[in-house]
Amino acid sequence: MVYSELLFFLGVMPVSVMLSFLDRSAEYKNLILIITSAAFVSWGKPMWCLLMFASVIPEYLIGLGIGRTRINSRPAARLLLGLDLVMNLGIFFLLANNALFPEDSFLHLKAAVIPVGAAWYTAKGFSYCFDVYTGRCRCESNIFCLLTYMVSFHFLMAGPVIRYGDAEPAIRKRSVTGRMISDGLDRFIIGLGKSVILAPCFEKIMTAGLDHADRTLAGSWIGMLAFFGQCWFAFTGLCDMARGLGLLSGFDYDQNYRDLSTGDMLGGFVRSANTSFIKLTEDFFKLFCGDNVFFCAVCTLIGCTVAALWYKVSMSFAAVGLALGAVLMIERLIPAKTKKKIPLAVKTVYVFLLGTLILGGLRFTELSGYKDWLLSLFGSGNEYILTKALKAVLTENLFLIIFSFCCVCVPVKKLIGRGVTKIENASAGGYTVMRVGRTLLIGAVLVMCVITLAAQNVNV
Repeated sequence: MVYSELLFFLGVMPVSVMLSFLDRSAEYKNLILIITSAAFVSWGKPMWCLLMFASVIPEYLIGLGIGRTRINSRPAARLLLGLDLVMNLGIFFLLANNALFPEDSFLHLKAAVIPVGAAWYTAKGFSYCFDVYTGRCRCESNIFCLLTYMVSFHFLMAGPVIRYGDAEPAIRKRSVTGRMISDGLDRFIIGLGKSVILAPCFEKIMTAGLDHADRTLAGSWIGMLAFFGQCWFAFTGLCDMARGLGLLSGFDYDQNYRDLSTGDMLGGFVRSANTSFIKLTEDFFKLFCGDNVFFCAVCTLIGCTVAALWYKVSMSFAAVGLALGAVLMIERLIPAKTKKKIPLAVKTVYVFLLGTLILGGLRFTELSGYKDWLLSLFGSGNEYILTKALKAVLTENLFLIIFSFCCVCVPVKKLIGRGVTKIENASAGGYTVMRVGRTLLIGAVLVMCVITLAAQNVNV
């Protein structure tokens, strides 16, 4: 089950929210959240749910061990942290790339668990023991609280890797206000629209541009940009839905991405997505490199490779991680004062070209496909510039492309935001019109998503 399924957001989600209001105690709310999460993750196959619940026990025991030894026996605590890292890596490889059992076996989990979901779960588990080791939070003596943190469905699909010390106060005591419900529903519907409407739109453009028998110059550039657009809206859509679900459950945590920016060069651009996991890896590598600039740069190379494999274990992702890590390692060795002197226009061109060339490798599973795409970027082997299929797809989705550009382009977003604020502040009527218009727009997005998903289910 995923957030964008009709069964989830028209069935499981409202039932979970309504049941949580029957009692004010955090213990009751946690119980409802655990039961709902069990239904969410076990919808494909119960084995995933059993393994997930069972893994909380060693996570709890290791956390207790680290908490009791981190002061008096640092080597023992370090050994326990290493054990936790190995355990979570084992769970990740089992769930994300399960090849121990045939696909027709009931023990095979690959069809039930998407790799990103397994990645978020294991990263969150390790972050708990890591934070206990570093003293960022205390070890949890109540396994029921740790179970709530580990299995809550709104942390599972797209994070963020919310640290236990940040979530623990809400786990022990929380309430859901009317404002949180309103903001949570808005955020969830916005994320749903990104995942159901915008991401598939760019997928069509990508397919027409990159998978056509006759690859063209425009198709190679537009198709790859569409691939990035699909990935961005699919990921940020999941993040928005997760944050909305968190608000509906009484958890208010930071957003897992930020507006795309080229001001900090390629490193800042990469940090725009998945900010919580990048922060976790940076904190982890600081244990080994401290403030040493050279070792920090080397750890950047290692961290990029690990992060790429964390998303998907494949040769193409490993190659992209190494290439990206090498560039970010060089950027890290450049003094900050020197980077600030580089004109923003130069940084933008640099990030666009280098980011496209490196991250484009994520689209291909074989080196030959990547090489052919690189050659076609500069017109090699192209008989013409634009195919009729790509032109038709671009024409059909022109409105969504313009709307998406307004959502991603920071200057345009700020301009629209200032305009809306100006109208709202001008008069009470202007404020009412903007608020009603926003509500109607979000309602229209929800209706469009329901119709789209219902039509897909009928076709299936």
